[in-house]
Amino acid sequence: MGRPLFLYVFLFYWHFLNALFTVEAPQSLCIVERGNNVTMECTFPVNGKLEFRDLSVSWDKKDELKQVYVLRKGEEDLKNQHNDFKGRIKLLKENLNLGQSVLQITDVKLRDAGIYRCVVAYGGADYKTIHLKVKAPYRIINQGVESTGHNEWKLTCQSEGYPAAEVIWQNRNYEDLTYKANTKFETANDQLYRVTSTLTIKSGIDDIFYCIFWNKELQENTTAILHLADSTEGILQTKSRRFVGATLIATAFVGSVLLFLLCIRKARANKGNRTPVASPSIAKLAKDKDTHNCRDAFFEDRELKYMQIEKT
Repeated sequence: MGRPLFLYVFLFYWHFLNALFTVEAPQSLCIVERGNNVTMECTFPVNGKLEFRDLSVSWDKKDELKQVYVLRKGEEDLKNQHNDFKGRIKLLKENLNLGQSVLQITDVKLRDAGIYRCVVAYGGADYKTIHLKVKAPYRIINQGVESTGHNEWKLTCQSEGYPAAEVIWQNRNYEDLTYKANTKFETANDQLYRVTSTLTIKSGIDDIFYCIFWNKELQENTTAILHLADSTEGILQTKSRRFVGATLIATAFVGSVLLFLLCIRKARANKGNRTPVASPSIAKLAKDKDTHNCRDAFFEDRELKYMQIEKT
């Protein structure tokens, strides 16, 4: 099912045709990030106007014998296209008039990496190969900081990428702690590596450590900073604030009660020293007025203190 018939004919007569017709590849190496789109190109000579009925173009994945795209005598032939490429391949036909066979792959997968062969037959026949590399940087590092007691901490970094990365640990002075870490590799989706590294270390609070995912093949690294903080500090501060707040409320309440009692005592003293009046109703009015004022002072003072506490 694999390759078109003209490819076998081309390979058989290649040494006769090569001197008459030459295909070139402007870039023999393409590097693309997983999930992006990529175009690969090979060029061929066109003398005058291109005759599509005389043109045949084939792209295949040479290292795995997978058919990628076939244009036979100017007509697409995708019946033998490998499932890995269905719906993701496009030949930019407008470029053929310029003598350019440009293949576009969308949503690149890690499995797309390999050697691609571009074959063009147009009067003569020739081919060129292009190496496609797919990278998946370790961009997102999930972090974990766990206190195990007695100033001991368990630090964890996990990320996914490709190829497999080395994890390097350093303290704030950039001293290497990698030899103390435990790193394991698992296979995730689409051939990605899930790398998990754990470092158990003794340290005080307010310290920092670095975990570095170093991709040697791509010469790339991604760094995460892990900060040690006392997890009980926030709880202690919260309890302290609540204690202070309760103390202020209690103090305000006791002060208000004492003020209220002082007002009553003052009212009684004023009553004892007041000159007798002819009308008992006037004396009663004065007494009620004093009590009313004290009650206002009591509530105003308590509300003021509560407002101060809330602001605090």
